[in-house]
Amino acid sequence: MNPTQAVAALLRARPDALFVASLGTATSALRAASGDGPHLYMGGSMGSALAVALGVAGRRPERPVVAVLGDGEGVMGAGSLWSLAGIRPANLLAAVLVDGHYTITGGQPLAVPTAFADVARTLGLPAEVAASEADAERLARELPTPGLLEIRYDERTWPGPSPCVDPPVVRARFEAAAAS
Repeated sequence: MNPTQAVAALLRARPDALFVASLGTATSALRAASGDGPHLYMGGSMGSALAVALGVAGRRPERPVVAVLGDGEGVMGAGSLWSLAGIRPANLLAAVLVDGHYTITGGQPLAVPTAFADVARTLGLPAEVAASEADAERLARELPTPGLLEIRYDERTWPGPSPCVDPPVVRARFEAAAAS
């Protein structure tokens, strides 16, 4: 499985969700899988996507929200997992794409264990690990929220479009999608 296939599984499982993606692989995979849909792409703000998704979930409690994070993003913004466990928004799923590398900056190893699901469980959150596209889709549909889905992929290919986005365009499209 590659990152675009993993994100496509999330889109199929949660088609009515508002998606917030961290920079790099997560944004590129979401753009590729959705045809550059009206999602919130967090270009240039590594470590903040889950915190932003918490804000979206609080502002739109009637809508499911999916935060798509890379594992590097998850490490850099790890404090947001504690916030997720404390605030416990009933509409938020955190999905972490895990390959053990900082892909956008050259593929350096993370040099920390990939234990996102274990950490989430320790914090009292439902969490699962998917290793196939079918598992990712099924678990994204079935996992209670708030929860965390760790998606491990082994096909380390760049997902497609540049992670650079036009912030005013992204904001306007996302706001329109969130209001509908």
